[in-house]
Amino acid sequence: MIITPLLKINNIYLKREDQNPTGSAKDRALSVQIRKLEEKGIKDAVISSTGNAAISAQYYCKQAKIKLTIFVSPQINKEKCRLLSGSTLIFDPNPIKAAFQFAKKNNLPYLRQSTDPNAILGYQQIGRELLDQLPTLSSIFIPTASGSTLLGISQTLPSTVKIFAVQPANYHPIASYFDQNFTTEPDSITDALSVKLLPLKHQVIAAINHSHGSALIVQNQDTITAQEFLQNHQIITSNEGALALAGYNKANLLQYDIGNSPVILLTGAKR
Repeated sequence: MIITPLLKINNIYLKREDQNPTGSAKDRALSVQIRKLEEKGIKDAVISSTGNAAISAQYYCKQAKIKLTIFVSPQINKEKCRLLSGSTLIFDPNPIKAAFQFAKKNNLPYLRQSTDPNAILGYQQIGRELLDQLPTLSSIFIPTASGSTLLGISQTLPSTVKIFAVQPANYHPIASYFDQNFTTEPDSITDALSVKLLPLKHQVIAAINHSHGSALIVQNQDTITAQEFLQNHQIITSNEGALALAGYNKANLLQYDIGNSPVILLTGAKR
């Protein structure tokens, strides 16, 4: 696994997880999960995904010569779907449930990050890298779905670093515990944060509280504005990364104590 860059613009730092081998922070978890399968001699695996996790799993499974079956929604991002060549792809309106049932029926490992402790171990790498790159790290803003990324990072950071989860205004099962200053929207320009199964929810909320951080809900227009800022600085990244930056902007507006060295986690490449 490469060490991803930390870039400073104005008074913020951008952790470029979109620079991982497959363009996603998912590489942190899947590289560890699949290495564990390889060590056990396992030759088949199953995953459900909105795209990035499947792209990452496909890459590492190919290296390990593990056959991968991928369950996705029919509404999957077309560019992400195009990148999923060479694996068995199954479209299902409820891909999480279908993948779980398929894995159970065929006695196969299910590479769901929120239920696999090895995924959390993978995400711990991000926290350790950040502390090496930026010892003065004061806060971190993380686009959040199931919360496995946030939880892994939190386990390696000192309590002096405030953790902020960021979610869109159409779906915010974690952030709504902290933020009521938003207008609900029918959809989001992010497509990787709509996970409905949240077994880590209470652990994630506890980790945020322990850090004395918070969570923020972001409107689509604020994500678009943040994306324009990034593009103006020649940073081409996913809308989820722009969402995290918009969360930072909202925290500033609300005068949250974020310290002098805040980090924005850019979790994926623009697809």
